[in-house]
Amino acid sequence: MSAAGRTFLIDAFPDSAFRHRERDAVVCIDVMLATTTLVTASRAGRRVFVAGDLQEAQRLKAAFPDARVAHGREVAASPLFTLTDDPRVWEAEVGDGRPLVVLSPGGTTLIARAADAGPVFLGSFRNLSATATALAGRKRVALLCAGFHDEWSCEDQMAASWIALRLLEQGFTAEDRRTEDVVRRWKGIAPSLAGWGNSAAWLRHEGRSEEVEFVMHHVDDVTRACVCEGREVRSLDPQAAQASLDSRALQSIA
Repeated sequence: MSAAGRTFLIDAFPDSAFRHRERDAVVCIDVMLATTTLVTASRAGRRVFVAGDLQEAQRLKAAFPDARVAHGREVAASPLFTLTDDPRVWEAEVGDGRPLVVLSPGGTTLIARAADAGPVFLGSFRNLSATATALAGRKRVALLCAGFHDEWSCEDQMAASWIALRLLEQGFTAEDRRTEDVVRRWKGIAPSLAGWGNSAAWLRHEGRSEEVEFVMHHVDDVTRACVCEGREVRSLDPQAAQASLDSRALQSIA
């Protein structure tokens, strides 16, 4: 495919999933912490599932009784949850055979809404280059940031910008001025700046400073793209990622 006509845009918040369902590639980004946790947990082959809401988490737990269920910020206490969405847990624990279900608004809200229209990529600081490489054959890409409350989180913008810079190197072009501004704003910025955002401040307030440090110190160290299809997450080699996303392209023109 020639470079001509390959474009991308950057948008934000869970409702953005509804605006870009016709795209043949969508990347969902929630650096602190949903996509970081999902990418980390799936990289060694663990079965990982995304829950868009509490009811979906309950259904997934019923379907996989041995699953561990992790929750994110602002999720009400429930006996269902045994863990927080701490990516460090899944970096240390690989291959125990138990599935993981993650409910981490608004990241998993965004992912579930976008995945209703077909497979979506999951982007984080960890898999920037792998994600951009897997997008090379796509034509119209949307990079969607989950945000924090009503704020377009700095760390999500950073990840989107860094993936976008890699797309520009491949011959893509930005679709609008806002996208260009986001890419320009975060070019060359150190990952440590993510530690100054409100998401990081909230995590530190909750005693989760080590999770913030984990995010900032694990940059582009995962070599496979991560895809959510339906509600299941998989780390895929480039050929598998291409085949999986082809099904989204078919749905977009059906």
